[in-house]
Amino acid sequence: MSVARTNRRPRLDFLSPALLEAELGDNDLLGNPALKPETAWGGDLGYEHKIGRTGVVGVNLFYRKVNDLIELANTGVTGSEGAGTFVLQPQNTGDGKVYGIEFDLSTNLGFLGLENTGVFGNVSLLDSKITDFGGKRRFNGQSKYVYNFGFIQDLPKLGAAFGATYRKQGGAFDRIVGEEIFTSYGADLELFIEKRFGKSFTIRAVGSNLLNGSKDERFNKFTTISDQLARSFDEYELESEKAGPVFQIMARLAF
Repeated sequence: MSVARTNRRPRLDFLSPALLEAELGDNDLLGNPALKPETAWGGDLGYEHKIGRTGVVGVNLFYRKVNDLIELANTGVTGSEGAGTFVLQPQNTGDGKVYGIEFDLSTNLGFLGLENTGVFGNVSLLDSKITDFGGKRRFNGQSKYVYNFGFIQDLPKLGAAFGATYRKQGGAFDRIVGEEIFTSYGADLELFIEKRFGKSFTIRAVGSNLLNGSKDERFNKFTTISDQLARSFDEYELESEKAGPVFQIMARLAF
């Protein structure tokens, strides 16, 4: 069990009074020198249980009471790209809270006769609450869940190993004056294989983003706050980004 007091200072570009044109997509970013640090009281309660000689499974509950949350806000000023774009500025939205539960597992499969096979996984379920002009919502950009799992297979006789990791995060929601964004993310798969030569030299090949991960966004845009509250749309926009796989070969020498 633990209790902590944290202090998160704003990024330098959030504090600088400079106007950065088209810094946030088509929107401009204007720094805010009056921005206060974001502070929080937090508590964690966790339990871990050993599995055999090397494995462990755990669960952790966490809660954070956040003051002066830093988020981007719409100043209402038209951006440098013209109509439909705005000057955004980081501001202290107010006080909120974030909480959730996390599950962890890491163990080999010796109890199944597979001592050279290891498995691992992590699942985090998140929620948060803050109140803005439109009522209660989650923190901007916060996913509802994040998880990953995978395995590592060691081949002692060959001096080699291979494994895989799968990652996925849930959708997120952002709301500022004049705009709402729903974001969803594709999954990521990473594979690796490595070969050891002697006691100190290893060659490792890694393939990342093998599922061509994507990011999809839906934009609801409004002219005024009253239009936004009445759901009178000015514009609806869809954006999608996709990236291809990345392959790397690395050599490591220990001495």
